[in-house]
Amino acid sequence: MQPNQLIADRYRLTGRIGSGGMGVVWRAHDQRLDREVALKQARLSDVVSGRTLRREARLAAGVLHPNVVTFLDVAAQGDELWLVMEYVPSRSLAQILAAEGRLPARTVAEIGVQVAAALAAVHAHGIVHRDVKPGNVLITDDGRAKLTDFGISRSVRTDETVTESPFIGGTPDYLAPEVAQGHAPTTASDVFSLGATLFAAVEGAPPFAGGNEYATIRRVAEGTVPAAQHAEGLAPALEQLMRRDPAERPAAAAAGELLAEGIDTLPVAVPRQRRARRRLLVSGAVVVAIAVLVTTYFVIRPKDEPVTPAVAASAVTPAKLGIGADPRAADPCRLVDPEPLRPFGEPEVDPDYGNFNRCDVLLHRTGDLQADVKVELQDPADPEGPASKSGPFSVFAAPPDDDCVRLIQLPDRYLVRVTAGVDKGDHLDVCKVAEVAVASATKVLAAAGVPPHATPYPQASLARLDACALLTPDAVSSTAGVAAPVKIEPGFGGWECDWRSSSTDRWVTIVFDRDQPPDGDTGKLVKVAGHDAYLKTDDFAAGTCQAILVHRTYTDGHGDSAVERIKIVVHGDPPSDGLCAPVSTLAGAVAGKLPKT
Repeated sequence: MQPNQLIADRYRLTGRIGSGGMGVVWRAHDQRLDREVALKQARLSDVVSGRTLRREARLAAGVLHPNVVTFLDVAAQGDELWLVMEYVPSRSLAQILAAEGRLPARTVAEIGVQVAAALAAVHAHGIVHRDVKPGNVLITDDGRAKLTDFGISRSVRTDETVTESPFIGGTPDYLAPEVAQGHAPTTASDVFSLGATLFAAVEGAPPFAGGNEYATIRRVAEGTVPAAQHAEGLAPALEQLMRRDPAERPAAAAAGELLAEGIDTLPVAVPRQRRARRRLLVSGAVVVAIAVLVTTYFVIRPKDEPVTPAVAASAVTPAKLGIGADPRAADPCRLVDPEPLRPFGEPEVDPDYGNFNRCDVLLHRTGDLQADVKVELQDPADPEGPASKSGPFSVFAAPPDDDCVRLIQLPDRYLVRVTAGVDKGDHLDVCKVAEVAVASATKVLAAAGVPPHATPYPQASLARLDACALLTPDAVSSTAGVAAPVKIEPGFGGWECDWRSSSTDRWVTIVFDRDQPPDGDTGKLVKVAGHDAYLKTDDFAAGTCQAILVHRTYTDGHGDSAVERIKIVVHGDPPSDGLCAPVSTLAGAVAGKLPKT
């Protein structure tokens, strides 16, 4: 394979970036969706590799969690198979340790909580990872830890092993004692390996290091873990994770809670000068965070590609626990962990519905009943209503309604709005659901504020546009009858905009939106400025007529077709039919300013 080669008539190779787990990894450009991806190539000289890659893809498709790289596709090129994954600029924890030596205990705890969250998601799908080690933990540019490489994982539900391992699966330095003794790996073995990985990070060497591989396996089998010398308040949690008896170890989710509980007792790390040019990045979630998408492999940043400088999460100050300088970079989906919501229904994360400041967790309940937990980022404000505390944050309760709303105020006054709702006829306590979601969100927020998106939006996405720039006050006034002077009121991230007047009840709104492709319920199909638009009226309360312009079609995280669209709405007195002529004209003006997809 060579750079610039086209794979499956879609992925243009741009450079080799790593190898491991029975495959070679390339960076590539997805020409269809205009994004950078990573492709893992099977080694066709090894017959096992082709089989392994297919099995690995099946395992990857079953896990959804932000602490693993997103698995996107399987591509075929002749007789070759390629796994297509999110491209993640990063270094492995092993690389960081090689450059840095041992890490501060607080930093290690923060990494450990995230990896425990990933393991909990893996185990929930009946998969044993079998090779948790520093080389399979990535630290991304934004500081997120990601568990990687399911190349020797086993699905305990199907007994499907993604390897033909001749002896023992895993790396000897990080094996659990029972695995070294010849027993089958289990989820408890993964928890031990997590403890050994964190031990290596805080001590500078794994617990059983020294001598050749066989001597290491013998020491592992004995199961006598040396006392950590530099772990400080992290030591008790490590001791529990690495207990000799698998039955005495906590499950992965509980391990994450143990590590999170001890973080506040650990001293804040003071950033130190590096021997190398690049700096360790370790901000990110401190608890089991949100579910997004999944993968099975790690990606290593090329040596000549710099890592963005960042301050360790352990040095984050309260003033930084907000949205940050760029609201558009904030990812609401990283604020909700679906696992604690499981008692209320089977959770399904939907990151591709509504505006870009929104993420939903659907809870599938008995029969056709369904609940919804919606997380939205909102502009700075001082909410009213009863207030309580969740971690360091004030949480305000909105007035009672069919839905339950909680507003988390961040130190920079930005808000995280959590709304829990349920279908009529269901007697679910939606406020209890909201409180669980708030608790998950505030634990993540306490680490470093709202985490950023792992990958940027595509160049053609509406997320890169400013809604307020799509119409002028003069056009709104002359076309829609909004009396001058017209006041422009932008929404969060510039993804929504109102044009209002103090002397008339008529106003105009533009909202960016994501949904399924249009159907018969979307509205009446008309042509505006050569574009398809869907008109729909609503006489409820003040009358409205809206036009929906479809901007681009893409494949969402579940593999379904989705669209980015623009809603142009004219509000005014009923009847609403009288508002459709101006909204059609305004839709034509907006269509003329949209970039080509």
